[in-house]
Amino acid sequence: MAASGLVAEIVTSGTEILLGDVVDTNAAWIAQQLREVGVNLYYKTTVGDNEPRLRGVIEVGMTRSDVIIVTGGLGPTVDDITRDAIANATGHPLVLHAGALATLQERFNRFGVVMTDNNRQQAYIPEGAILIENPVGTAPGFIVETARCAVIALPGVPREMKHLMELTVLPYLRRRAGEVGIIRRRILRTFGIGESTIDHRLDAYMRMSNPTVGLAAHTGQCDVRIAARAATEAEAEAMLDAIELEVRERIGQFIYSTTPGESYEAVLARRLESAGVTVALVETNTRGALARRLASAEEGFSPVAVSYGEEGQSLPEGLETLLLEPISDSQRREAVAKTLAQAVLHENGATIGLALVGTEGVDEGVFGPNHGETWLALASVGGVTTRLITFGGRDDYTMVRIGNEGLRAIAEFLA
Repeated sequence: MAASGLVAEIVTSGTEILLGDVVDTNAAWIAQQLREVGVNLYYKTTVGDNEPRLRGVIEVGMTRSDVIIVTGGLGPTVDDITRDAIANATGHPLVLHAGALATLQERFNRFGVVMTDNNRQQAYIPEGAILIENPVGTAPGFIVETARCAVIALPGVPREMKHLMELTVLPYLRRRAGEVGIIRRRILRTFGIGESTIDHRLDAYMRMSNPTVGLAAHTGQCDVRIAARAATEAEAEAMLDAIELEVRERIGQFIYSTTPGESYEAVLARRLESAGVTVALVETNTRGALARRLASAEEGFSPVAVSYGEEGQSLPEGLETLLLEPISDSQRREAVAKTLAQAVLHENGATIGLALVGTEGVDEGVFGPNHGETWLALASVGGVTTRLITFGGRDDYTMVRIGNEGLRAIAEFLA
């Protein structure tokens, strides 16, 4: 089912952005503003300073979108080719705008600077275009309206672009959209459930057009994004409340936060602080990765009482010998994990002793080469429990996954 409202796309012009020398923050900011005025953003494209390629992207965009916002390439230099690309794509030739030229000349006069001939090109806009005056810079923007699409050109300087968006472009888009309302969204952060499982449980909801439900997978966890379009903010929020309730009925036990970007370990650290629980950690193949995640999760508080496993750091005397020789036997690895978890618990006065003892990722045993394993042991005054994590290794992805298992074990202890 097609979504209602305008369909937009963003085109960023600039070879320096295409090559990664400059980070494109403009597109992200514009996307946020479009969401707030109820415009559907379907495409974002970056193009180098090449007129035929930029023109081609605009021509394609005009066949599929109601609005194209192009940023950058409106300056006075040879590589500022956005005006030409839009003029050629829309069939509106460039003409000198007398008002824009007068404004430009007045600005140079005010600063006591001679305006060179190449600056005049900033006063050329496509014939019939709507001028967007730029009171905070030299290059004005413009809007070319065709039968199918509105192509909007804005400066690439973030301060200028934002000013023109807020002052002129957003009101224009609201009018063009017929004041159809706004879009509000909410992020439900999950932990301990895979993307494919969420997709299966929320299948029917992910096929809806308003509100919409989508997924954004990250290493070791997945976000559920819900969005709603309505005439007012209150109506949109009510729609979000209703769909969130239904989502929670299906995966609620895995949702740990609605704050975008908040990590699971930050939420867990607050629970540990509230419960007065501290953790003593020993890690072999992960080399302190879990300890670092917990220690840095919550500003002003670290639940880590002691951590063994950082490069060059030794276990207490008497325990180091346990790891002097490679441990090739799985049962032996489990026994070592139990011994270490109990030892660091009793020696450091922590509430929990947690040990992660694993291979470096190569195990020629039953798991086959390049798989490995990790044994997790959690010790407390109530005893010690173990679990097998069926992978080992030291690459970043694997260490996050192993660390997530450690976080789950701590959370289960608190439950």
